[in-house]
Amino acid sequence: MKTYHLYLIQDDIAKTYFGREFLLFDLFSRFSNANSLTEKKVLYKQIQFVTKPIKTIKLHHRIEQALQNSLAYKKGEECHLLYGEKEECCTLRLYHRHVEIHSQGSGEWETIFFEVLRKNEDTFLAMNYQERRYGWLNPIKQERKFV
Repeated sequence: MKTYHLYLIQDDIAKTYFGREFLLFDLFSRFSNANSLTEKKVLYKQIQFVTKPIKTIKLHHRIEQALQNSLAYKKGEECHLLYGEKEECCTLRLYHRHVEIHSQGSGEWETIFFEVLRKNEDTFLAMNYQERRYGWLNPIKQERKFV
């Protein structure tokens, strides 16, 4: 099973840290692994500073609209589900400051959710702590300055 945590990063922070995402990943992974309450509080404040709140009602609606015609899609009470054959499934849950995606099987299912999220917000950063993988759903376009 793969688990992804997605955070909506502030626009100016996303532009500043494009190409240096490992620093943001380090912040979030240190928070998830922190043992002391003091360390968790400090890291939590930093995370609050670099992230934007997620408009959950809007995203619930957009996900439903995008996937309502798919036979693999089902709306749960507090989550969105995609399921296939041979125990392949994927669930998406929206929270105030992050999105969680749990996927079992091929990478096809989480990609469907990633695509819907990418079309609705520009600065989602996805992280898989177990595999130490991370990346932007919608890479930021850098302005080139020629002299």
